[in-house]
Parts: sequence; structure tokens; C-alpha cells
Amino acid sequence: MKKLIIFFTVLFFSTAAFSQYDTTPPYLKNKALPNFTLLNADSVAFTQTVLKANKNTIIMLFNPECGHCQDQLQLMLTLPEITDSTNLILATTELLQKIKIFYDKFHLEQYPSVYIGRDIKYFFGGFYQPKTIPVLAFYNKQNQLVYFNQGSVKKKEILEALKK
Repeated sequence: MKKLIIFFTVLFFSTAAFSQYDTTPPYLKNKALPNFTLLNADSVAFTQTVLKANKNTIIMLFNPECGHCQDQLQLMLTLPEITDSTNLILATTELLQKIKIFYDKFHLEQYPSVYIGRDIKYFFGGFYQPKTIPVLAFYNKQNQLVYFNQGSVKKKEILEALKK
């Protein structure tokens, strides 16, 4: 009987200890634009300080070889609401050679508000906890999260998110 009481006591306390673990992703706890460091295609580190002020910001987690990611970027580059008045950050964990090929394929040099880089510290993976790509996080001019999506987003949803 004594062993049974000890077993249930240990079971109770271990269950209580595990129930205290917070599984809320960091982007939901703090909705401000996160501090980050990325390495661009020329191996130069940059942070959120390079972003143009008083603009919406979109962070897109992607893989340069992912067809859905390429289609998503292609759609966004056709929207003047993004190319003219939004900071677009493209973040990946892939090698710089793949980033450079992607950069050249989409002629990203033509878009001064598009920033592409390698997440060398794997920060965004822990911050957004993606289940699939692309991941899109929209921040308003006050750098507050207004929209988050895992997977591709249609034009209508993008335009609505930019208005928030």
C-alpha cells in the first residue's frame, strides 16, 4: 500500500511539473518585430536596423529550392504595395551559394526594400516554430505583428494584411 501511495504522489507531482511548460511560440508572446541577424548573399551581416523606417515589414521564411516559396515571392514582387512601400525580408538557413542563385533568378537587386539572408543563428526557426514553408509574418509601421501564416498566401490576403 505504501508503494502505491508513493507511486501516485510521484505521478501527481510529475504531471503538475509538465503542465507548467509554456508551448506558446515567442512571436505570440511578444508581437514586436524581433531583433535578428542575417548574412546576405555577399556574406555581410545585417540586422533589422537596415530596414527603412515608417514602412510595413514582411518576414518570409523560405527555402530557395521550394516551388511554393518561389511562387509566393513571384506573387509578392508583382504587388506595388510590397515593392514600393514594404520592407521584405527573405530568411533561409540554406547555404549562401543557393541564396545567390535565388537572388539572381528573381533579380532582387532591382528591389531596394527586399533583403535576403541566411539565418546563421537559426533564430527564426525557434521564434516562429514553422511547420511548413513559406512562413509569412506581417508587421505594421509600428513594428507590431498583424498577420501570420504558414504556407502560401493569396493576393487578397496579402493586401488585407498590409492594410492592418
